[in-house]
Amino acid sequence: MALDLMTLMLVSTVLCFITALLMAYVRSGYPARYRLLLRVWAEALVLQGLGWLAFVLRGTVPDVVSVIFANVLLLAGMQRINHAFHLYFERPIPWPREAGLMAAAVLFLTVFQWGWHDVTTRIVGMTLALAWPLVHGLALMRRYARRPWPPSFRVVAVFLVLTVAVLFVRAVNQVFGTPVDSIIAVHPTQIALHLLATLAPVATALGFALMVATRLQDELAEAANTDPLTGLANRRRVEALARPWIDDPDAPLCALMIDVDHFKRVNDRFGHDAGDEALVWLGSHLRVQARATDLVGRLGGEEFVMLLPGTTATEAAVLAERLRATVAAMPMSFAAHGDWPLTISVGVASRTPGDTDVRDLLRRADDAMYAAKRGGRNRVVLAD
Repeated sequence: MALDLMTLMLVSTVLCFITALLMAYVRSGYPARYRLLLRVWAEALVLQGLGWLAFVLRGTVPDVVSVIFANVLLLAGMQRINHAFHLYFERPIPWPREAGLMAAAVLFLTVFQWGWHDVTTRIVGMTLALAWPLVHGLALMRRYARRPWPPSFRVVAVFLVLTVAVLFVRAVNQVFGTPVDSIIAVHPTQIALHLLATLAPVATALGFALMVATRLQDELAEAANTDPLTGLANRRRVEALARPWIDDPDAPLCALMIDVDHFKRVNDRFGHDAGDEALVWLGSHLRVQARATDLVGRLGGEEFVMLLPGTTATEAAVLAERLRATVAAMPMSFAAHGDWPLTISVGVASRTPGDTDVRDLLRRADDAMYAAKRGGRNRVVLAD
């Protein structure tokens, strides 16, 4: 049976190294900002593999390697998993606490291995120390992961919870049950620990790689629906989010089409960077003025849109006039060129029974906006 446990540890070693190599290989296909996440998890696998290898070499290497280094390497691997979670959720890594735990572990192992030889205390202490980074990683997932959890999050969580549970049972058994005297002693909790050490590195690494892929997919979806300059919804997202409002024929809905007057003059006089600055400023102003239920978007160029659910044409016209007046009263202050007056022309349209698509509503608001342009700019025009 001892040979079987040693074999399981050897299998764990090999699987950790192979999985680390695979993660290091696939990380090249990710954007640069995600490669660090996969590299940290791969480092955790290497450290765990080295730890299990040191245990496998017990009897052929000094105890300082097969006991001290083995446990410290496993603890470092668990801490590196915790670091990967901190980086994923964009939380600062608590380096002082981590260094303190590692130093305490080295001192603890040294004392209870040679100074005061107490196998039970050593096993219980290191078992709980190994569980701590995993518990903290689970706490980060519980606090910061979006709900409901995607399948990749659940895979990682399940194997981390199982690992923590087995470690806890191992510690309890050592105190209140049948104690063991080494990592290769045959006991149900030991067997469960080794089986998890074989399966968990592969499962959690796959799950974490999928977590990173999920984050990347979400960012790509967000980018496809967001104007990169202002952070507002783009035309695609405006049309998609407005669909339920259009499908409800009894709910009032209005649209404001907003265009910056003489925007070309800004670009010609101050350059395109200043023009971008003006668009960002206007987008922020519209977002501040909008209600929580309103949708603000940029359709392209200097053209913005506001969709106002539950709003009558009269109410929409009042809001449009307030927007026009506040923009005209606050000259744009360019960082390198001083103040420059900005004005906007606004077209207002209210949904009619014939509007079966949001584009119908936007088209009439757009026609009203061009009428405002033709009428002298810096004004609000209601669609017929």
